Amino acid sequence: MLADRPLRIEVLVNSPGPHDQVRIREPFGALQLLGVDCRIHERPFRFSSCIRPHSLVIWQRPLPDNRQRQWEHLQWLRERGCLLLTEWDDHPDLFPATIRQTLAATDMAAVQICHMLHTSNAQLMAAMAPWQPLGMAFDNALCQIPAANLNKHQNPGIRVFIGNQNRHSEHASLIKPLTQWIQQAPQLQLVVVGDNALTQKLPTANVEVHPLLPYQSYRQVLSSCHIALLPLANNLANCCKTPIKLLEAAAESVATISGPELYPQWSPRDCTLAAPHLDAVVPLAARLAANVSQRRQMVQRAHQWAQEHWSLSRHTPYRLWMYQQLWQKRHCIDGLTVRRLAMLSGIPPMKERDFKS
Repeated sequence: MLADRPLRIEVLVNSPGPHDQVRIREPFGALQLLGVDCRIHERPFRFSSCIRPHSLVIWQRPLPDNRQRQWEHLQWLRERGCLLLTEWDDHPDLFPATIRQTLAATDMAAVQICHMLHTSNAQLMAAMAPWQPLGMAFDNALCQIPAANLNKHQNPGIRVFIGNQNRHSEHASLIKPLTQWIQQAPQLQLVVVGDNALTQKLPTANVEVHPLLPYQSYRQVLSSCHIALLPLANNLANCCKTPIKLLEAAAESVATISGPELYPQWSPRDCTLAAPHLDAVVPLAARLAANVSQRRQMVQRAHQWAQEHWSLSRHTPYRLWMYQQLWQKRHCIDGLTVRRLAMLSGIPPMKERDFKS
């Protein structure tokens, strides 16, 4: 069926920003370099002007006003022989309150009323299964892996990176131990990106403050640091995140203190220091800062792990193969969707379509 209707992909970016680089720009750009007929469209967009018939449509985080509107989108696409995949890369509990309210009011229509979920890991796909049982997960990978830089760890100063988004409760647990560490090591420099609540409670002289940054700028700031703090509290929503922060730190030769959720489960032994609880994050960082030999060894192992297993160039052929398999089975997937939606209340009936026509 690839011969009768070659694979072509339309990606709709509903929420453009720095976070798109790893999830959208780089992987679909890599597919374009392989010769895939793939286009990326930023909001605002009109379906009629940007979506070609017989396309695989991947829509990043759609947020319809109501369920009827999402049904109309799906029906319009089906009539043109398209498949609709909703790209969803975070657990709903981690979204801002206003977005959570919209999702609740529509009973997750963006996820429920589409052909499949297109997401970032198997745990998230399982968590979303009550709304959408069909899905495929593609891990985030690294397009840029500079050469390892162990020499910076010989410098006497220590720069500690804290750049986790929407981690206010975890960051709050760091304030007291970070203040104590600064008192013991006045030369310590904390590099904080995008969390004013944290920076306002730390000694000003020891904090380098950055707003949310474009992706390349974020990577440059990260690369200037020696240690990154990656605290995640134990809960289902955090379990559904991806280890991309850990991988980016490894690529930039930055040692990491991680945990207790997610990162230790992904990292091989001795590629990060795993904190058993949030209170242990800063004490572990202080000990690692004083042990240059251990830090260099950890950075070298983590960089090699990222290079061998998490390069985007290694992941792209598999991603393309998965899209090709999906496109070949589009008639079957549409039939499953029609039958699933027929069992939901308030959804107008749909007829199965012949995707060859």
